[in-house]
Amino acid sequence: MASEQNGRHEANDVTVMPVVPDSLGVSPLLLALLHVASLLDFADDETVEADAANGALEHVELYVQRLTTAQLEAIQADLDRIEEFGAEHGWPEEVTDFVADFLYNCGLGDEEDDSPGDEDA
Repeated sequence: MASEQNGRHEANDVTVMPVVPDSLGVSPLLLALLHVASLLDFADDETVEADAANGALEHVELYVQRLTTAQLEAIQADLDRIEEFGAEHGWPEEVTDFVADFLYNCGLGDEEDDSPGDEDA
């Protein structure tokens, strides 16, 4: 099981997103999703078969697009906190960029736009 690492990132393991402390107040479900999605995105073909990873990430995109505007706004606020925390704790830029662009990579919003999609469903 994961242990608390106070946000430190082990430089030799880019496939694993660092632990985000509970004190940051981020949704545990979002953190679980980000950890799995980052593994699928960062892993090389020896770790995870590329077609399987891409298929799973496409399903993540599909389900994230079903969220309401209010849910997406809450996720964006959490993502902003994670990105800031990661930058403050020396996370690799690759990881903070993954967090910052998560909703964009799920087909929502613009890459530079902080506002989530327009769905009201």
